Amino acid sequence: MALILNDRVKESTTSTGTGTINLDGATGGFKSFVAGIGTTNRTYYAIVGRTTTEFEIGLGTVTDAAPDTLSRDVILSSSNSDAKVSFSAGTKDVFCTLPSSKEGLPFPSIYGSSSAPQIITVKVDNKTSNHPYPAGGSSSSSAYFLNGLESPALRFSGADTGGKYYYKFDISDSSNSGHPLRFYLDAAKSTAYTTGVTTSGSGGSSGDYIQIAVDSETPNILYYQCSSHGYMGNHAVTVSNKVNSNFSTLGDVTVGSKLKLPTNTANKILVADGTSFEEVDMSGDATIASGGALTLANSGVSAASYTASNITVDAKGRVTAASSGSAGASAGFVIAMSVAL
Repeated sequence: MALILNDRVKESTTSTGTGTINLDGATGGFKSFVAGIGTTNRTYYAIVGRTTTEFEIGLGTVTDAAPDTLSRDVILSSSNSDAKVSFSAGTKDVFCTLPSSKEGLPFPSIYGSSSAPQIITVKVDNKTSNHPYPAGGSSSSSAYFLNGLESPALRFSGADTGGKYYYKFDISDSSNSGHPLRFYLDAAKSTAYTTGVTTSGSGGSSGDYIQIAVDSETPNILYYQCSSHGYMGNHAVTVSNKVNSNFSTLGDVTVGSKLKLPTNTANKILVADGTSFEEVDMSGDATIASGGALTLANSGVSAASYTASNITVDAKGRVTAASSGSAGASAGFVIAMSVAL
């Protein structure tokens, strides 16, 4: 099953009601849905009454049968307040179309402001075999449909540091009830992402939405998932300076003027453990400043000149005690140092 669009695909139907429609054959000069879209494939359709004001725009599945059929899987707009139309008797035209709400999916880089965000309409329906996370185990049998597409991978813009791009997910459709859409740093939802995210309601009621403001600080990959069920959504990539997961490279990595570590405080060093470098606090008998100066810990001995000295040296070779002695003590010092070394 695939989503297929094609030019000059048009048939007629006399089907009535809200169910799957029977296709009565290609209109003169046009292709049939089976010929132009292919059996088991999905497409965007329009059904328009020839003698009535009834119409319906949606996403359906084509089946090669006797007669051929087109299911009405997701309704995008209609003469029945954007719900399924119960078509009356009479002939209707059925043709392949690209709804205006689908132009540019996954979503274009058109700027959406806080007062006029890019709107993405969310509905929940049963998963198909096209979903990136098949149903089973911890993966729900339901899926998010964004502007009629089953859990598409998205692309957010917002690399500009001076402005944010706003994306508003309209979750007011009743099918969203019990399926709160939220953003995460991973598909398994171990870490929620809430920076720049505003919500109103949990889904399924008029006015419910979740909105995200995307800028250069937004992680390069986010996941939209249901907070109550597993793997209903997919991911969104952003043009961002922030990488939220491990990455590898096939070549050398060239660092600019500075390599910044997570804490960026003084007394930190990179230590190799055989597989990677870890940022650690420098400890023990020395500290290092942000400018690179290494400072040895004070051993407790005052800086001075000692005569006929009595000196104590520890196992690290540090002088831990020193005092001036009486004449003749220098020979003892020589012996003590010889023993210590």
